[in-house]
Amino acid sequence: MRALGLMMTGSALLMAGCSFTTAGGLTECETSSDCDTAQVCNAGYCLPQPVGCGTVYGPTTAANAIPLGATVPLSTSDGPDESEIQALNSIKLALDEINQREGVNGRPFVLHICDTRSDAARAAEQAQWLIRERQVPMIFASSSGQALSVATHTVPNGVLMITYSGTSPDIATINDKIGTEAGLVWRTAPSDVLQGRIIGDLLQGRIQVNGAPLYDAVSKVGISYVNDPYGQGLFGVTLGRINLPPENVTSSQYTRNGTDFSNVAQRIVTNAPDVEVLIGFSEDNVRIINQTAAAGRDNQRWFFTDAGKDRGLFTALGNNRHLVTGAYGTSPAQAREDLVYRLFAQRFNSAFGEDPGQYSFTAHAYDAMYMVALGAAYAAGPDVNSPQAITGARIADGLALMTPDADGTPLNFNLGTEGFASARAAIRNGQVIDVTGASGNLDFDATGEAPSEYELFRVTATGEFETVQLIAPPTE
Repeated sequence: MRALGLMMTGSALLMAGCSFTTAGGLTECETSSDCDTAQVCNAGYCLPQPVGCGTVYGPTTAANAIPLGATVPLSTSDGPDESEIQALNSIKLALDEINQREGVNGRPFVLHICDTRSDAARAAEQAQWLIRERQVPMIFASSSGQALSVATHTVPNGVLMITYSGTSPDIATINDKIGTEAGLVWRTAPSDVLQGRIIGDLLQGRIQVNGAPLYDAVSKVGISYVNDPYGQGLFGVTLGRINLPPENVTSSQYTRNGTDFSNVAQRIVTNAPDVEVLIGFSEDNVRIINQTAAAGRDNQRWFFTDAGKDRGLFTALGNNRHLVTGAYGTSPAQAREDLVYRLFAQRFNSAFGEDPGQYSFTAHAYDAMYMVALGAAYAAGPDVNSPQAITGARIADGLALMTPDADGTPLNFNLGTEGFASARAAIRNGQVIDVTGASGNLDFDATGEAPSEYELFRVTATGEFETVQLIAPPTE
């Protein structure tokens, strides 16, 4: 892009006005409003932008703003993704709170948002554009497959990636230590190695719920899973945790956003599992549930995973909502009783009129934004008059300070409005800090992951997710 600008130098060209079209077919502009819908004003010219990009949140007129990127699946082929919209709202809430406290060295944050439409290839293209054209030092990513795709471009370019909902075990295996021993890939969501253990133990009564097994007796289990890194990873761990004869555990894989799930439904009807585990997103879960009922099994017991904890489930089921009443599921814990979560939940509800506990990963997204801000504070350094560059590697080095130090006693801070300013002051001076977020205590390990409690939730007759119990994952 800059090369094009150099090729078209000449004061007469720049003075021609926004309506002038160059010989190369480029239209000059002052703002993006001067360009076509699918273009963006960059360096004085209207240039194409990837489909789904263009939205900017924050003080866009601030000349010294710190740019951040987000490649998130705000929609699917069925329409808006309610869960992802609320996760993005969590990031926006945190960004506003941080900017109200003067950001980092008086510099606010702005967020460049791209809707991936749940397409990993599109997410990769958008990430490249954010890195090249918006020069962001970090990108938020959501969903395991998309996070893995985005990382193939962020890591080699020295850009930090944080995913708040990417749970695939594969994320921990990324070779991300380029320019920093801290690593350029982090997540606030725990690995599905933990969730798979819990699901298997719940199905077989090894984890007690209010002093008793969750199910009376389970001799046959079915598993339907989306054929991507998220579904494959969680399926593998769950299957390995179930101690039943192989013929008593049946499974089906499927492609996301398909329409014909008759093979999945027929397998469920034929095998009649005591419990069918749905490892997938709400739009596909709805099709499986409806087609299974239409095939003659309308009394199937369902068990959801984190991606299925989405109010869009009830919207899409419509008159068939009763088919999931009483169903259980697991998700990284959100609905906590501690002060950090309660402050977040109340402020979220006030801002957006929604209960964040009705969706997966809202608290994890909120924490991710605060982590980035603290990492950026470390990157800028203690001298406000001579700050260092805020790069992906420098932010990552700051994140590495947000975990208990075995050789000393770290300072403890809450993420959110209560503790950000104090935590920022400590970390910019290189102090190790221990942070507790809305999603819990973020004790990161060497791979940039923090373990988490999980919540067992139940679907109520009124179409809500009710937290039954918080569960600490088995260590092995």
